[in-house]
Amino acid sequence: MAALVLSLGITSAVMYTSAMQNQKNTDIEQIALNFLKNGATYSFDGIEDSITILDYYMLESDPVQHVVVISFDTAHAGWGDREGTFIAQGITNHEIEITIVEGEVVSAVIDDQWDELNQEQIIPQEYLELEEAREIVLDYVAEQYQIDFPGNWISEVTTPENLVGASTIRYISGYWTVTISYPVVQFPEYSVTIQNTSTGFNWSGTVTSNGEVIES
Repeated sequence: MAALVLSLGITSAVMYTSAMQNQKNTDIEQIALNFLKNGATYSFDGIEDSITILDYYMLESDPVQHVVVISFDTAHAGWGDREGTFIAQGITNHEIEITIVEGEVVSAVIDDQWDELNQEQIIPQEYLELEEAREIVLDYVAEQYQIDFPGNWISEVTTPENLVGASTIRYISGYWTVTISYPVVQFPEYSVTIQNTSTGFNWSGTVTSNGEVIES
């Protein structure tokens, strides 16, 4: 009988602890949701019912850092309060990663590019050169598609005449052609196509200013 009582007591304690943890997780998620809804980006043109919690996890630190990842849509592109600025119309999906410590939001980053807490764009630490972007994307495609690319690329500028603010460079080696287009800005993203006139292989994607490859 005593063993049964002890067992019931342990079970009740476990259930109570689990319920407390679930409530704490819910509270953390609510803090993140409140921050998002009251933030400048969502307040400006956030679309109701578009909010979805994608992930929630804790980092091993002292104090513990709670990270909540949320997806949401806005009616226009961009971040923050865009009143009085030219912005492209069209529903835009965003992802925000909110870090909470002891009930306070200490970091909130949208799309890896916008600091929602301090209302400023996140500038990459290093400028990604054109040829660095080419090598990054070639390494990526070579690994993903088991391709052995040649070396000794010959480059030529193919930017259309009278096109201001953008450039296009073509690299050729044997049957391979790599075409890279990019805006003339401080930290450009590179649009890349890779083609092989012999095999018909065709690939397109983007190399971000942080060196991330995104397939189209």
